[in-house]
Formats: sequence, structure tokens, C-alpha cells
Amino acid sequence: QPLRHEHLVPGRIQYDDRRHVVVRSATPGIVVRLLVRPGQQVQPGEVLLEMNSSVVGDARADVLQRTSELKVAEASSKWARETCEGLAALSQSIRERASIDVIRQQFRSVVLGKSREVLLSTYSELLLAEVQLRTAEENAKAGVVPGRIVIEKRQACDQLEETLASQMEERAFEARQLQLQTESRQQDAERRLRIATQHVRTLLGTADNQTPANEGSDSDSTLSIIQLRAPFAGTVEGLSISNAERVEPGAPILTLADTSTLWVAADLRQREWRALQLQPGDKVRVIPSVEGMEPREAVLHFTGREVDPTTNAVPLVSVIDNADGRLRPGMFVRVAIPVAESRTTLAVPESSLMEHDRRPFVFVPKGADSYERVDVQPGLRTDGLVEIVQGLREGDRVVAEGAFFLKSELLLQGETE
Repeated sequence: QPLRHEHLVPGRIQYDDRRHVVVRSATPGIVVRLLVRPGQQVQPGEVLLEMNSSVVGDARADVLQRTSELKVAEASSKWARETCEGLAALSQSIRERASIDVIRQQFRSVVLGKSREVLLSTYSELLLAEVQLRTAEENAKAGVVPGRIVIEKRQACDQLEETLASQMEERAFEARQLQLQTESRQQDAERRLRIATQHVRTLLGTADNQTPANEGSDSDSTLSIIQLRAPFAGTVEGLSISNAERVEPGAPILTLADTSTLWVAADLRQREWRALQLQPGDKVRVIPSVEGMEPREAVLHFTGREVDPTTNAVPLVSVIDNADGRLRPGMFVRVAIPVAESRTTLAVPESSLMEHDRRPFVFVPKGADSYERVDVQPGLRTDGLVEIVQGLREGDRVVAEGAFFLKSELLLQGETE
């Protein structure tokens, strides 16, 4: 029979710190609806209670204002960006000398702002001046008009072309500046909204990846309402408040615990430090002190690194399954810690081992209703079994049930003799 030497140390059942929380208020307020009672099972995200907090109401109103400001900034930024893009496309069409009718049709729905009429008006004048220049050149060749007229028309074209180029540069620069300004305002609005949103989440004690209840609501009646929700599935272990009660920041509201798994805490004294070689994930046996409860297996969670100067002990914490709910926090147990490697040896049930005058023995059947006492040398004791170092051989049968009765009969016979 494989046996492993174990050392029993006292322990106690505790809540699993990862699944036990005291829910506290992060902001002042008044309880308006208490939706749970002690002993009630709750699910993740279930509303536990509702509070009315003017501080949260002001913070949420600020979020709404910052949201509106951001929408305005986004619209302005979009308009400025589209204006820049439209001016760039219009300037390219002008450089390609597209007809004024084609340009007006092509850019009818394109955002250009005030630059539309300024540039198109100058461009129209330039196109007309170019037509007049070509006409003057043809008439000058025919001798109808003097060359001076051609020079004047060419100068007018050059002047209009320079004016148009200057206007396009100025309008492009102004549009680009406006785009940068609106983008800066948008970034500032986004930053202010993030700060306002984080302020609400800080007041509610909400993680960054969660959305606080009513954060985006625009109803005046709900802006100040806080809904406290269960962070995990568990049982309400206790309530510290009641309806219509005022709650201050940091005040405990209720205790929530998931007892499907619990911790077994034990203190290892110096003589038990051999157990410190155990690693997280190793298994230990937990023996409840309640009569009728069978030993259970637990998994080592961690062993402490620091020795308590008052007890000279190191904490050892294991995780134990409690799906049936029979274990309760605060219950005393014994923890069987393996302190040596298992080995195969001859073993008998612990109930079969008797002792008299400090001499251990067992009863071996010799026939019908006939039993013989055999002295033995016991060794390791673990999990209801006792190692037999000397006195028995493999295959020998022993009395496991009724051995104490046989011992009593044996003692009575000795007294009679």
C-alpha cells in the first residue's frame, strides 16, 4: 500500500479573499432602494441598491456638457477639413483651366466656405480676359487694332492670374490654419470629456473598461441615481445600511462572498517547516472537526515568506472546494501536510491496531470464531492506514471491525486467569 508521511496542523476555514468583498460607497448619498437581503444569492451585474447623490449628478451633468462641446468641436473640425480638401481640388481644376460651368457643376456640393465666390469670381474674370486677349491678338494680326491694345490685354491677364494665385494661396493657408485650430479644439474637448468621465467613474468606483450606470443619460431625474451592482456571483453575507439612510464616502454598505471555494489557513511552526518545500498546486488533506464530515482535498495556494515574530510561524493557505456548502468560514479543521515522499509498504486499517501495556498488536483470524493476538511494530500513520514494520506478512488477514471487542474479551480472560 503506498503511504506518505503526513503531519497534522490546526487550521481554520476562511473566505477566499479573491471572492469576498465589502462593498463601500465612493461618494456621499442617500439610499433610495435596497434590493437585497442577507443570505440572498446574487448574479454578476445584479443591482444591489440605488442611491441618490447630488455629487454624482453634478459630475454626470458635466459629462453631458462636455459631450455636447465635443460634438460641436467635431463638426467644426470636419467642416474645416472638408474645406481644405475642397480648396485643394478647386485649385487643381483652376490650374488645369477647366471651364467655369464645369467647375460650378463639379463643386456644387463641395464645402468651400467663403472662398467659393471669391475664387470663382476672379477665375471668371481671368477666363474672360484670356478670351479678350486672344481676340485682340487676332485683330492685331489683321491690322484692325494697334499692338498697344494687345499689350494692355496681356497685362490685364497677367495681373488677374497673379491675383488668383495669391487668393488661392491665402485661402489655402487660412483653411489650413482653421483646420489646425478646430482639430486642437476637438482634442481639448476630447480631453475634457475624458477627465469628466473619469471623475464620474472615480465617484462610482467603476473600472475604466466599464460604463457607469446612467453616465450618458440626459434625464434630470436619473443623473443623480447610483446603481451599485454585484461584481461577481455570491451571497449577501451582511447589510450595514437600510432604506433612506445617508451614506458617507468609504462607509461599508454590504458584504458579498462567493463560498463555492474557500481558503484553509494554517500556521506552520518551526518543526513543520519541512512543508515549505510544497509548491502552489500541491495537494493537502483537510480533516473537518465536524462529526460525519469526510476529509477533503485542498490545493495549496501559497506559503508565506515571512516568519511571524510573535508565533514563530509561517502561514500556509490552500483552496478547498465547497460546492455543497457544508464548510463555513470560521470552522476549525486539521490540515494533513505531506512531509516525505510516498513509499509502498505493508499497511493495515488503523481500526485494527490495538495497544495494551504500550505493546501494539492486531488480531489474526485462525479459524471459525478463533483469533490470535499478534504483536506488531507500527510505522507511518496516514489516511486511516498504519504501516506495519514487523509482525505481519503480505496477505495476512487482520480484524478491522470488532477488534476493540476482541481486546476487551482478551483482557477479561486475563483477569479471570
